[in-house]
Amino acid sequence: MTTKPIISIRNLSKRFGSVAALDNVSLDIMPGEFFALLGPSGCGKSTLLRTIAGFESPTEGELLLDGTNMVKLPPNKRPVNMVFQSYAVFPHMSVAKNVAYGLQLQGTPAGDIKTRVSEALAQVHLSGYEERMPDQLSGGQRQRVALARALVKKPRVLLLDEPLSALDAKLRHAMRLELVKLQQTVGVTFIMVTHDQSEALAVADRIAVLESGRLRQVSSPAGLYLQPCDAFVADFIGSVNMFEVASVADRDGKVAVRTAEFGEMLFPADAVPAAHGVAKDLVVAIRPEKIRILLEPPADGEARARGRLGDVAFQGDSSIVEVLLESGRTISAYVHQADATRLMAAKTGADVWCSWGVSDMLVLPRIAR
Repeated sequence: MTTKPIISIRNLSKRFGSVAALDNVSLDIMPGEFFALLGPSGCGKSTLLRTIAGFESPTEGELLLDGTNMVKLPPNKRPVNMVFQSYAVFPHMSVAKNVAYGLQLQGTPAGDIKTRVSEALAQVHLSGYEERMPDQLSGGQRQRVALARALVKKPRVLLLDEPLSALDAKLRHAMRLELVKLQQTVGVTFIMVTHDQSEALAVADRIAVLESGRLRQVSSPAGLYLQPCDAFVADFIGSVNMFEVASVADRDGKVAVRTAEFGEMLFPADAVPAAHGVAKDLVVAIRPEKIRILLEPPADGEARARGRLGDVAFQGDSSIVEVLLESGRTISAYVHQADATRLMAAKTGADVWCSWGVSDMLVLPRIAR
């Protein structure tokens, strides 16, 4: 992968009347990268994808491909292609004719069309399906026809709008792996829109998290999960327990952070956001898998909170355990099945302790500045 971006988005904004669908978004996407645009409904991710495709024109800003501004280029002149959420496979055309359609519109010679259609179907593992009709295909096969139809035109960038949302859960998981393998095989830059955080974490090299038209953070899946920039990203990426910060104070080169649930905890100075003097702007976050649930008090030196055992939800090799803390707040933990079995032997409402290392906690701003 080179260090020069294939797509550069600079100060891009898109307004529909008084509503800002995109608000001053800037990011780079690298050649050969599988890049995901992630966020809740209405965050602007689909608008950004449609702007790259040329179906929307930005109100302000630049959209560069290999250094050339594409803002004024119509969709058919851009070296990108798009796979829509509904796949838009033509029901009256065979698989081969569906894939060939775009090439025919371009006036590609018939001999070249046949060769390129065959190559595209081989890429998506549909060789031998040329004469089948869409109603003879499974959902996953129709999706692959849509991918082949996009790839046959040899785009520099392939845009995917919620490509797995129409599939059932089991097929969706299988197609995640297919997408990753396909992208690695063809070497084309993929940009995918999704609201499903687990989907983005599973397939993407990097992820941009958007909220209310603003870019909140761009990072690798591990970076977003382990080092979220603020409370919104931490809450959107995976499960997390978050608690209000009551006060902060300097303590001999460290920062003392107090919450109603856990009392005072000492953090290294660099683990607390610089504006730590304003407690109301901070939260403390802990991932459920970092928490141990004990029937006896934990060893000294560990962060802890006492509570009463709530629901234990069986999840196979692990379970979700809820604990009602003395403050009235609930905390959730993921525990291995052997520990869950011991907890289920205790009665609901039994005294328990939650325990974790202070280094497993994050002190985060509510909104990154």
